[in-house]
Amino acid sequence: MDSSMIGKIEKAMFYAREPERIHFDKFVAVVQGDHKPHQVSYAHGEWTCDCKFFYGHGVCSHIMAMERILVSSVTPADVSYTMDSGIIGKIEKAIMYAQERERITIQSFEARIQGDHKQHQLQYNQGVWSCDCSYFHSRGVCSHVMAMERLLMDAVETAEAIPLPA
Repeated sequence: MDSSMIGKIEKAMFYAREPERIHFDKFVAVVQGDHKPHQVSYAHGEWTCDCKFFYGHGVCSHIMAMERILVSSVTPADVSYTMDSGIIGKIEKAIMYAQERERITIQSFEARIQGDHKQHQLQYNQGVWSCDCSYFHSRGVCSHVMAMERLLMDAVETAEAIPLPA
């Protein structure tokens, strides 16, 4: 491993500890519910889920789980609901889903991450990463991508680094 990669790994760990650096513009994820998988989408602050509870309440455990994982990187679902046993149960499920990361698979996303010097645009689509930084273009991985991998854990595929020529 070359010294430049070591530096990128250190930066990635630093960026991942500061989720306020990351802002998702849009994404599509699958959350494995207790009975079946549900598709959750987010686009510029608007949430949707294909579950029945979402259509009646504008929020659901699948969306709340993604909000818990992505913290300040997304705009929370804009809903007003009555706290009742139904919504309490959904909150409990959301906590469980967020802790059980293997339930979540990110299919695609577009996000921005604030680097040390400027903001970078990242994309992920069915396991293929891209970042607009020059290091990514030469190596196929960068600190911005590695930070997202740390944040999203097992929900995304790992970027494949391009080896340096011998």
